[in-house]
Amino acid sequence: MRCTLVFLLFLLSLLTLSVTPCLAVKLNTPAPDFTLKDLQGGRQTLSGYKGKLVLLNFWSTTCPPCVQELPSLNDLYKEQKQAGLLVLGIALDPAEKPVRELAGKLRLEFPVVLDSNKDVYFDSYGLFGQPVSVIIDRTGLVREKIIGAVDWNSPQSRAKIHSYLKGR
Repeated sequence: MRCTLVFLLFLLSLLTLSVTPCLAVKLNTPAPDFTLKDLQGGRQTLSGYKGKLVLLNFWSTTCPPCVQELPSLNDLYKEQKQAGLLVLGIALDPAEKPVRELAGKLRLEFPVVLDSNKDVYFDSYGLFGQPVSVIIDRTGLVREKIIGAVDWNSPQSRAKIHSYLKGR
């Protein structure tokens, strides 16, 4: 009887806990704004890029598909930045040093910011898995979430980005 009572009290306490659900960002809704520290010690704010096509790429140095994807993402950025594309690499590593080393080794030209506590990744965007890319159009609306590595040099990826740059 005593064990049953303890168990029921335990269940009751679980039911009364206040839990804030983690909601995944939805397509065709405004992208949640954020400010994160970059590798140069500055701050990058998403809302500062309104008017550009923004490709957020969430990754970590310990994720082989993430690392494999970065060179083609860098190529895409170099070729399309003049057309209005901004790639923002969001590193999920707990420490800055491995991110800095990998970004230097790969000669990444796009800005890389640190989301070490995964506040933007989990809390603002409700994402899981790596890599994950989020495409935000020039008006600030989320247009796509892409889970998994992408060959950003493929004709399909290039056509998709070109279409977004043209406002379609």
